[in-house]
Amino acid sequence: MIKGGTEIKEERYQRDFPPCPLCGEPKSPYAKTCAACAGKGRGNLLRKRLTLKICKYCGHPFRIPLWRERQNRGVFCSRECKDKFLTTLKGNKSPRWNGGTYDRRGLGWKIAREWALIRCQGKCEKCGKILTYHDYGVHHIKPYRLFKHDYEANKMSNLIVLCRSCHSRADNLGKIPNKGGEANGE
Repeated sequence: MIKGGTEIKEERYQRDFPPCPLCGEPKSPYAKTCAACAGKGRGNLLRKRLTLKICKYCGHPFRIPLWRERQNRGVFCSRECKDKFLTTLKGNKSPRWNGGTYDRRGLGWKIAREWALIRCQGKCEKCGKILTYHDYGVHHIKPYRLFKHDYEANKMSNLIVLCRSCHSRADNLGKIPNKGGEANGE
């Protein structure tokens, strides 16, 4: 032993701090375990322990902390794999699915809308204003929610093409405005 060297300092350190019964690292003489085993100070062992998982999208193995695995997290090895997996899910398999149909206004809406636009010949059917591409809206005369079936709501007799101002008035009043601006009673 060299006096004044590092060996004496290590010996004094070992003597002053007995080993932890769980991991063998030096611990405080008054504590039962070291700080790491107790979950204080330098970190919890559960946070340091890693577990092996398989990516749900690409199938590659990756490691995650044990605490994340116990929370049923860590299914994908990266954010890219998660995003690619979510784009493969369509319809009721998607986590963002709320139920209902793919079209906002049911089956046949897109075709009925196109026919209504052809029928109006680019003019508002109430005020006669010539419509641009972003200026028209196809409106249900009797609201869509009052019908039991999509095909009844999307009949040509229930659809009318309106400009933005007439469409907003129809939505706010609940009635189709006349050419003079007053709403007609239904």
